[in-house]
Amino acid sequence: MKVLVVGAGKTGMETARFLVGRGASVSLSEGASEEKLGEKAAELKSLGVELETGGHTAGTFLAADLIIPSPGVPFDIPPLREAAKRGAEIMSEVELASRFLDKPVIAVTGSNGKTTTSTLIADILERGGKHVFLGANIGTPLVSIVGKEDEYDVLVLELSSFQLQGVKTFRPNVAVVLNVSPNHLDHHSSFEEYAESKMKIFANQTPGDWCIYKADDEVIARYVNRMKSKRLPFGGPGNAVSYDGTDVVFGGETYDLTGMKLAGYHNVENVMAAIAATRVMGASPEVIERAVLGFDPLPHRNELLGEIRGARFYNDSKSTSPGATERALESLPAPIILIAGGKDKGVSYEPLRGSVREKVKLLVLFGESRFRMREDLGGDAETVLADSLEDAVGKALGSLAPGDTVLFSPACSSFDMFGSYEERGRRYKDIVRNI
Repeated sequence: MKVLVVGAGKTGMETARFLVGRGASVSLSEGASEEKLGEKAAELKSLGVELETGGHTAGTFLAADLIIPSPGVPFDIPPLREAAKRGAEIMSEVELASRFLDKPVIAVTGSNGKTTTSTLIADILERGGKHVFLGANIGTPLVSIVGKEDEYDVLVLELSSFQLQGVKTFRPNVAVVLNVSPNHLDHHSSFEEYAESKMKIFANQTPGDWCIYKADDEVIARYVNRMKSKRLPFGGPGNAVSYDGTDVVFGGETYDLTGMKLAGYHNVENVMAAIAATRVMGASPEVIERAVLGFDPLPHRNELLGEIRGARFYNDSKSTSPGATERALESLPAPIILIAGGKDKGVSYEPLRGSVREKVKLLVLFGESRFRMREDLGGDAETVLADSLEDAVGKALGSLAPGDTVLFSPACSSFDMFGSYEERGRRYKDIVRNI
């Protein structure tokens, strides 16, 4: 088969290696130059992969029987659209890998909370004695374990809209949909396309599978009648998984969250989803509760760095959408100095207005999106612009008072100035620690 991989990132490289190993005739198309690819280009050539660099040409796409776009490659780029019209099959790396795997799967998606929830699920299962693969959108591409899957009892997959957009037959035993709010509109043609991509997570489930979802999410509610699997909505009293202010109740069992290290109601929702997902997979209530109470917040997610002049500094670099920043603001005490900005993803910042008006004493904006963010939010709090992250922290220090909360929660992706949200978060932590 002639297979084209689009993109030479981690997923693209793993996919190319896998396809070569399966005997396919593989080509790879990458926007960056061969010089920039460096060792990757040399490895691909050594594998016998036909390499196209510096852009994508129609001929390369039209010659392929099967095309695997890497996560983040829009499905509406012209050569991909033309190849689809000519009959090429297009699928994501997750779909490709799933056709070679036969292991129980818990798949987690949502606009916010995916990494915390999937990591907590994996932690609970491991404490219960399971060998767990945790990957896909977090860490390791799924295709990299094909042929080694017998090392694992269960696969826990964090899945983005990019990965789900290209699935066809992928079927998780347990699908978790945490929430859906506008995100990645620089990639998807519309919010409707983004939401449809997310909801593909349960499209192929059967009546023997489970779908766990946020009960009061208006977007998810539109798709509930399409679910063929057993439904477990989570939220307040009256839902299959509920929270009464201190305890989660599921199936007549009570899980006490007193002393939980994860802060904010959004994390209570993540925990409800994790409890349900692991319980239906056979984890014991005792193991689940112990794991939840012992679970440490992940780096770059409302991470308390310490105090300067009586003000607490938090690193929330993982918040790459307005919805995630809104949850961070809700979970912390006012008065807040909010440092935000980054690469614009085409979404509105209007959802932040209420929280900014209510809790933010100073809004410090930097990065590519700072001018548009000022248009949307500048009337709701005192606002200043910064030229860099260092400058933003400096402006925050200039308005600092004891009892303040300084929150770095960008509401944007990092790719205007940094290679990843992790790199951005590490830089912020270095700046604060140096002070």
